[in-house]
Amino acid sequence: MSDLAELLWAERCALRLPKLYARGIDRRDWPLVRSCFGDDAFVDGSRDALAIDAYLEHLRPGVEFFPVTMHFMGNQLAEIDPGARTGRVETYAVAYHFKGEPAGADHPQNLVVGVRYHDEVALVDGDWRIVRRAVSGDWRQGPYPELT
Repeated sequence: MSDLAELLWAERCALRLPKLYARGIDRRDWPLVRSCFGDDAFVDGSRDALAIDAYLEHLRPGVEFFPVTMHFMGNQLAEIDPGARTGRVETYAVAYHFKGEPAGADHPQNLVVGVRYHDEVALVDGDWRIVRRAVSGDWRQGPYPELT
């Protein structure tokens, strides 16, 4: 494979990870969500900083509090170093969390957030994975759920 082809393939794989994450969250496909991350990944989330499995354990009840979520992934920028087999991906996202039914109906617990995912990615056992994520919460409309 040429250097350019290798770079383009690596970039495609890296840019796909946040989209797969969003698909997994919205479909409640937790194995798909987990597959986006390396085994030793660490997430500095919008509310906590944890190792990946602890982070997902903490995230899941908050997501499942809402009958429907829809993550819209927007602008993305990737910087890949194929020689080092590492890179960075920044993704803008708007995440809709609907408590009202049908989805989109007014409800005081509906939540919409604008975030940026700052992902460090690496080639792990032949597949690109997120190895570190920082989430910047840029704005929100509505309350975060209070879970007991």
